[in-house]
Parts: sequence; structure tokens; C-alpha cells
Amino acid sequence: MPLKSDYSVRGILDSSHTLAALTNEEKVALAEECRLSQCHKGSAIWQKGYQVSFFGLVGAGFVKMAKANSSGSEVTLEIMGPGQIFGLLGTIDGEGCPLTAYGMTNTIYVKIRKAAFLSIYEKNHALKDRLLRKTAIRVHQTLDLMAKLSTGRASERIAVILFILAESYGRHDGKAIRIELPLTRQQIGEMAGTTTETTIRTLSKWAQQDLVDTEDHIITLLDPARLERAIR
Repeated sequence: MPLKSDYSVRGILDSSHTLAALTNEEKVALAEECRLSQCHKGSAIWQKGYQVSFFGLVGAGFVKMAKANSSGSEVTLEIMGPGQIFGLLGTIDGEGCPLTAYGMTNTIYVKIRKAAFLSIYEKNHALKDRLLRKTAIRVHQTLDLMAKLSTGRASERIAVILFILAESYGRHDGKAIRIELPLTRQQIGEMAGTTTETTIRTLSKWAQQDLVDTEDHIITLLDPARLERAIR
């Protein structure tokens, strides 16, 4: 993990597509209310139900958003990477933290003070419009994901998760897509709503069929079109 000195609050703020709606003056004012922070892999940034004075913007690494299921185990619902904000909706609606935020890897992020952001948010109609559109898209994607995860076989659900991760964190190399995100089989299983054992068997089968490569916890979709056909 690079040292904090390799990053700046303003540089990380500028990496956010959502915050691009801020004027330069607003970014300068907001940067003064932010703090660069670091979270080690597996450490909690906040727990579900907490009231914290900040939300986060990832500069390097990955943050996972999770909650406990009915059996008491943690289920990963979202993964946020560089340039992505976590905890913002809870800031706007004032409901606190609906999910627990963990460092999925060693992570550098910016703590953005809620009060400072909200004072800017209330006056910036372009920012409100952008957040409204992003929220609508996110709700639509979540509903679509829930439908696919609730009706498909385990292999279909695992594939859906891989395609979603590839869309956000994929690097294309010809027809192959390398998911630039270190993932354990347990984490994939959590997101797909299946067991670690089933996930291992499914990925091993796909690897034997030259559909995926799983070297060093980095998954590469070797032939996404053929993988999609294989799970229909």
C-alpha cells in the first residue's frame, strides 16, 4: 500500500465523478473539511447502525459494504473502489449507517465531513440532480440484481456477480476481462447468496472449460460471451 503522502485530499476529490458537479470554490471549501485516512484489510470503518460525522471517498484499495443475514453471518452487498463514494445516501437522508463498511484491502480514503458537504449540497442544484440520477440508476440496478440473484441457479448467480464486478473493475485484454480486484471464494459466494464450497466447484468447473482463470485471487473472464451462453 502506497504511503499517504502519495495521495492528496484534493486529488481524491477530483477522482469522483459524482463530485464533478462541484465548483472549484466548493471543492476548495470542502477539501478544508476533509481528512485523509487509512484502513487496514478487514478493519471496520463503521458498523451498521452507527452515527458518524463523515462519509467516505475511496482513493486506493476497496471498501465492502455488508450486513448480517438471518443466520448472523456477514453478507457483502457492495464493493466500492477508487473514485467511488460510500455512505453518502445515509448522509443525505440522515438515517445513519444502514450497512457496515470494511476495508476489503488496505485502503486509503478521504473522510468527508457530513455537515460541510450538506451545506454545499443544499445550494448546488447540479449536484442534487446528479445524485438523483445516480440514485435512480442504482435502485434500478439493485432491483435487477435482486431479481437475478433470487431466481437463478447458483452458477447463474455467481456469473451475474462476476459480470457486475467486471463492469466496474474490469480491464479488457482482447475478448478477456481481468477483474482488477482481489476476491476470495467466500466473498464471491456471499455476494451470490451461495456457499463457499459451491463457489469453488463452480469456478473450478469454469476454469477447466477455459471460461475463467482464477490465479492469485484475481479472476479473469477468458470468454465472457461463452460464459454467458454456458449458464443459460
